[in-house]
Amino acid sequence: MFAENQGESPRVGIYYGHGTSHSWTWFADIFDRRGFNNVVFLDEKGISDGTLQECDVLFISGGDTFGIAEGLGKSGAEALEVFVKGGGTYIGACAGAYLVLRSSMEPLNMFNFVQARITNLTKHLPPPRRRAEKYCTAYGCRYVYHPVRDEVCLNMRNAETGAVAAIKAPLYGGPGMYPSDDVEVLAEYTGFTDTTEYLIDEDIARETLIGNVAAVRKKWGDGVFYLFGPHFEHPDYGEANEILFGILEKARRLKGAPATGQATGEREVTRKQFRAFMSEISNARIVALAIERQPFSWVIGQKVYEPEKIRVFLETIWQRTRQMEASGSYTHIAEPDIRYLTETGSAIKDMVRKIRGSAAEPLQHSPDAELLFRSLREMTARFLSIYFRLRYDGFIVHERGTTCTYTSKQPQHCIPLQ
Repeated sequence: MFAENQGESPRVGIYYGHGTSHSWTWFADIFDRRGFNNVVFLDEKGISDGTLQECDVLFISGGDTFGIAEGLGKSGAEALEVFVKGGGTYIGACAGAYLVLRSSMEPLNMFNFVQARITNLTKHLPPPRRRAEKYCTAYGCRYVYHPVRDEVCLNMRNAETGAVAAIKAPLYGGPGMYPSDDVEVLAEYTGFTDTTEYLIDEDIARETLIGNVAAVRKKWGDGVFYLFGPHFEHPDYGEANEILFGILEKARRLKGAPATGQATGEREVTRKQFRAFMSEISNARIVALAIERQPFSWVIGQKVYEPEKIRVFLETIWQRTRQMEASGSYTHIAEPDIRYLTETGSAIKDMVRKIRGSAAEPLQHSPDAELLFRSLREMTARFLSIYFRLRYDGFIVHERGTTCTYTSKQPQHCIPLQ
């Protein structure tokens, strides 16, 4: 539907800024598969400088909720309020859901847009069965804990018809919620599967989640908040993806040119220039693969990062560069963009080599790792902005039902809010 009527499709903003992990790249995966190309990638500046107000929809996915709140700050909170009240649709998954739930803690208390409370908050932590570094985080004098990871079962209620459908989606630190007077319940947790990984005692996990709320909707002003505990955007879960596309079909509020802009450049980028960029990405992938064999993990903010996440970003780019090379669409990239991408790809390769040569510890705070992941986010967002612009303008032809992306085997951990 979207592929044939791009001028009628909503403008979608995807937040990739401070505090985010890698799960925002999953939106690129499912948009690729659907042929949806009216996409803009926003950091904290894009939220506050007016770019967000040119969008119909904003997605905020997983990561460090405290980090996202710090990055957006007061101006970002005010921009979100203006956006939704003015008719925008906010879709938050995992950390993006926690972000706008009720909280008394700074800086989360600037985002008190939805009053629902979470079920996975306690003063007395249950002992972990595994992944002790991931299963909880301090929250003042209490703790937010994550009972399970991976696949969970849900009952999804159609907001218009009331019909209920059983679906599955992965949970990687997202909340269970109690209903509140200001929200409409869209989904409830109903069970686990053979692939569910229990981080705490199974009985406590069931008490925390089963029968409680997994997704809600809140109308506010002329707009709406949608909050999802599980990752409905994960590309391996087509039924959950369809829920999101159903929301997008109703989200159009503005008219005008696509948010992705037009192709510009002083002269055509040559195949040699583009292949130089591809070479840097390929070499960075090789170095990143080697580091996965070492016992590295890093704490950035309140989030744990594993080496596998490095390659998620690089594969997101690499798979699409081959498509761009085959189509010849790279000739429509502006020279400053290809120069930035090549130089940043080279710098990232060197950063990974530097980290690989450092002393490995089970968990370490590393300014080098923080810079690396910030650079990976920025380069990937810049590249995807170009990629989706070329698709929108018809330089890359959508092949229905296909996707060319890489899905992480180590999904992100979220830092919650309440």
